[in-house]
Amino acid sequence: MKAPHFLISLFESHQSDLRRLIALKFKKSQQDAEDIVQDAFHNILRADNIDSLENPKAYLYQTASNLALNRIRKQQHHNRYVAGQDADATYDLCPERSVSADRDLARLEQSLEQLPAKYRQTFLLSRVQEKSYKEISALLGIPESTVEKHIIKTLKYLREVLAEART
Repeated sequence: MKAPHFLISLFESHQSDLRRLIALKFKKSQQDAEDIVQDAFHNILRADNIDSLENPKAYLYQTASNLALNRIRKQQHHNRYVAGQDADATYDLCPERSVSADRDLARLEQSLEQLPAKYRQTFLLSRVQEKSYKEISALLGIPESTVEKHIIKTLKYLREVLAEART
């Protein structure tokens, strides 16, 4: 669908002002504001009554404001959901599960001590100190593929230890 000439002109003359307004009014980044403005123009292009708009500029600005508000509401809803999940996770742990988790943790710590030093060191650097495979490779002077193999073997071993304990 080809955009009518007045819409192209509207876009060219108001895009930067509208982007600034959205960024300031709704405290959005320039990229988010740009996306909202683009979406607003896209919505106008899809509108059935495009030729009958009395004030296309006002319609454009209102559309962009509505889109910005919708994004804010969606983000707030998402934040509330995530916060609720975090709260549920902390209160949902029953005493039996807590005791079981403590036992599993003790088994894992004991099992890590039984591993050869190279596997234990590689695993702890990755999982406890949150080093990347590349960083571990440089620290230990071994190829990244070896780091990966050590981690895979250690994880497999620890899974087996937990599986045996539960049977």
